[in-house]
Amino acid sequence: MRQKNDTSEPPVRSNEDERAYLLKRAKDHQQLSERSQEFASKAIHEKLRQLYVDRAERIEIVVPD
Repeated sequence: MRQKNDTSEPPVRSNEDERAYLLKRAKDHQQLSERSQEFASKAIHEKLRQLYVDRAERIEIVVPD
């Protein structure tokens, strides 16, 4: 997470790298959800997992001819 006074630019990734990053984060939240004991924690991690998956699915990866 970026700090309040952080003026640096966020990392720039290729579409393929961004998609892989988002899917990794989705997997991380799935694992956290599975390990959570509290219903609220499970629900939060599942929601975050779904948001990462949805975002990854929206990235277009153009395959050159």
